[in-house]
Amino acid sequence: MFIALAAGSLVKGISGLGLPLVAIPVMAGFMEVDRAVAIMVIPGVLINCYLLWTYRKHALNFASLPLMVCVGVVGIVIGAWILSRTPEVYLLSFMALWLGGYLLSMLFKKGIDIPEGIMKHTPAIVVGFAGIVQGAIGTAGPVLAPYVHSLNLKHPQFLFVVSVLFQIFAIAQLFAFTWFGLLDLDRAYQSLLACIPIAIFLPLAVWLSKFVSHKAFNIIVIVLLIVIEARLLWRLLG
Repeated sequence: MFIALAAGSLVKGISGLGLPLVAIPVMAGFMEVDRAVAIMVIPGVLINCYLLWTYRKHALNFASLPLMVCVGVVGIVIGAWILSRTPEVYLLSFMALWLGGYLLSMLFKKGIDIPEGIMKHTPAIVVGFAGIVQGAIGTAGPVLAPYVHSLNLKHPQFLFVVSVLFQIFAIAQLFAFTWFGLLDLDRAYQSLLACIPIAIFLPLAVWLSKFVSHKAFNIIVIVLLIVIEARLLWRLLG
């Protein structure tokens, strides 16, 4: 579990995502899925605070941020409710289809034509569904990463944007999990322990990311998305 948290921290520090996808499946092999998801809540808040401060000079203006916060919070609450009542296979299936579709569109270099009336609401739609996924299985990376990557941002800007979105989810998830009884004192203590390997390896990853070019960063993100898709399919078929 320590190794999984350390590896996930390295991936998170360089690419902006990947920690829950690496850590939660490993921890779930030693405990209940809902406990593994709950343990990552407090580290998520602290990690995003660190990344937002680190990349604050690359901040972007979010014209629709209030709307994104609202739909993200609602999504988290719905997802937390789903976690306590519904099998995860349905959300895993949708994530695999979502991410697989994005990878195929990149492979064939053909985007999806979306009506303009819907296009302007795309951020809110993506964030809302990502919130549901985050609350239900603890990781919204497969939903958010394709959308943010499609914006063709520079490396530091990408890290800032995903950190803003993940922080919205992390704070809402903290309150929702506490409300639904998914994060008690025992799990909160374990969540704080999980911060130890993250605190060691995340700063190292941020330092290493300074030596990554924009082209190399795009390759890293795409490779990571392919690995995430493969892992999603493995979990569904395994």
